[in-house]
Amino acid sequence: MHCIIPAAGKGTRMRPLTWSLPKPLIPVAGRPVLAHVIDSLLDADVDHITLITGYLGDAIVSWARKEYPGIRIDFAEQKKPDGLASAVLLAEPYVEDGPLMVVLGDTLFSADLSVLRGETRNMIVASPVEDPSRFGVVVMDGDEVSELVEKPSEPVSNLAIVGVYYFSDGKKIMQSCRYLRQKNITTKGEYQLTDAMQLMLKNSEPFGILDIDGWFDCGKPETLLETNRVLLERNGSSGSPVLENSVVIAPCFFGEATVIRNSVVGPWFSGGAGVQIQNSVITDTIAGKGSQFRNVIMKESVTGERSVVQGTAARMYTGDDSFAET
Repeated sequence: MHCIIPAAGKGTRMRPLTWSLPKPLIPVAGRPVLAHVIDSLLDADVDHITLITGYLGDAIVSWARKEYPGIRIDFAEQKKPDGLASAVLLAEPYVEDGPLMVVLGDTLFSADLSVLRGETRNMIVASPVEDPSRFGVVVMDGDEVSELVEKPSEPVSNLAIVGVYYFSDGKKIMQSCRYLRQKNITTKGEYQLTDAMQLMLKNSEPFGILDIDGWFDCGKPETLLETNRVLLERNGSSGSPVLENSVVIAPCFFGEATVIRNSVVGPWFSGGAGVQIQNSVITDTIAGKGSQFRNVIMKESVTGERSVVQGTAARMYTGDDSFAET
């Protein structure tokens, strides 16, 4: 199956980390967000991916080619941030006959995608939310979708569209996206995939919804840390750091060549390769590869690659190559 993964956003809410790292490559529980997304697609027999890149797209292209050499991956660049339908339409040259999935590059979810094999209806993954005005929402009539509304100003449903879509005929969603562009139909200034699917509904293309076990937000540092905690609890600890007079409280993830001296680390610590920790207490933190921590008491933090933090009790978010000292 073919899957389109839009991954062009700037991730402004994750700055300063995203000044030098595209949002889909931010690590959580030891793996980039995009790696968790791609790995979750295997149950749906996805063997062809089109990545829609934009901001810092070269880094995503290099990473994907290195990490997934056995999967066909095409790339298209979204030069103007003009909506999800516009992003999806960029993949049209690669869409063939048959089913198609669209999964957002920063959407982590837990669902049984194996049920999509042979599905004849279009399917949307949806989940109840407290504030539906922030999302596209699904209005149901029995077990079928009757209407799709993008970020409604008045409450019409609490079922938010998670960002995982299945189309039994991929070319039909392309036709709808193209129609929006040709007729310049926008919502809040953008070409919305929700509007394209609403066109399909009007053309008697049925949609159902797929149940979801978990939906994890990686859009802000605090929600990224929450997702890190959940995934570590589910997956357990991984990695074998060099320990010298130190204690690790599970669950944690440690990259290769991690060294911990005279410290207490965890729970919920995720660190990239080459992290060094000395005389410190660190919990509930995501640390970029090559980071160094000395004489630190730190929690609920995210640090970029090669960051150096020393002599401070802190909660912080830093980008790559940062230095903090008190």
